[in-house]
Amino acid sequence: MIKKIGILTSGGDSPGMNAAIRSIVINSLKNNYKIYGFFYGYLGLFKNKVKSLKYKDINNIIDKSGTLLGSSRFIKLKKYKIKKKIIKKIKNKIDILIIIGGEGSYKGALKLNNMGLPCITIPGTIDNDIPGTDYTIGFSSALETIVKYIDNVKYTLLSHKRILILEVMGRKCCDLALYSYISSENCYLITYKNFNIKNLIKKIKKSKKKYLIIIITENITNIKKLSIKIQKKTNIETRFTSIGYIQRSGKPTAFDRILAFKMGNYAIKLIKKNKTGKCIAIKKNKIIHYDIKNIIKI
Repeated sequence: MIKKIGILTSGGDSPGMNAAIRSIVINSLKNNYKIYGFFYGYLGLFKNKVKSLKYKDINNIIDKSGTLLGSSRFIKLKKYKIKKKIIKKIKNKIDILIIIGGEGSYKGALKLNNMGLPCITIPGTIDNDIPGTDYTIGFSSALETIVKYIDNVKYTLLSHKRILILEVMGRKCCDLALYSYISSENCYLITYKNFNIKNLIKKIKKSKKKYLIIIITENITNIKKLSIKIQKKTNIETRFTSIGYIQRSGKPTAFDRILAFKMGNYAIKLIKKNKTGKCIAIKKNKIIHYDIKNIIKI
């Protein structure tokens, strides 16, 4: 019978993680579960950096970005002996572990679950790259930050008739680039599927727009070299920038706060039914769950 719940946040932080922690703590305590927070992700699990969480610990965190519990990328978790040590250390301390994070965090959860530590995952990443869910916690907030940046910077570009190459996060998922492109004007979108410098330069030369923002997903190409080439071929001043961590640091939107609350609440409902090895998702505005093994490959 489950009585003690552990929680951690892993991988890149995302706005709304604190709202999810808050929801889990509130719903755990309401249902008379003991709830323990592990600090700095799987590293804290390995080093036993843990604290019992109470209502007072989650006051005034719903609007804060980042994560109360801290996060990290614990590469050593890939090693079998490390996972074995973790399970041995916490065997009698918690009955189930809730992990809030992205794809890498899901893989770690699945491996631990398969080795005997029951896990439930909640999608917390700005990249929106978790299969099976329409949205991840943090995507809406990061998108809002990018769009606000575009709304502000376009006036400088207009004043100087310049081109800006704007690199946004997303890893191998282009949702942040795509949605910010749809939400803005005088923009050109570069994804993994349509990256062609010659076509881009042709479109710029034909364009009569007084400024242009080229939105590109990270790791597609070197944006500095791209800006130099565009300027040389078009004779239009071209600048480049990467928003970087600012995307992850904005206040969580109302959408992300509500999504985090619903997913945290749903996690405790699954636990009450003794359902483990599950990942939580939202599909067509409904909170659902899958088996982690059917969503993530290891």
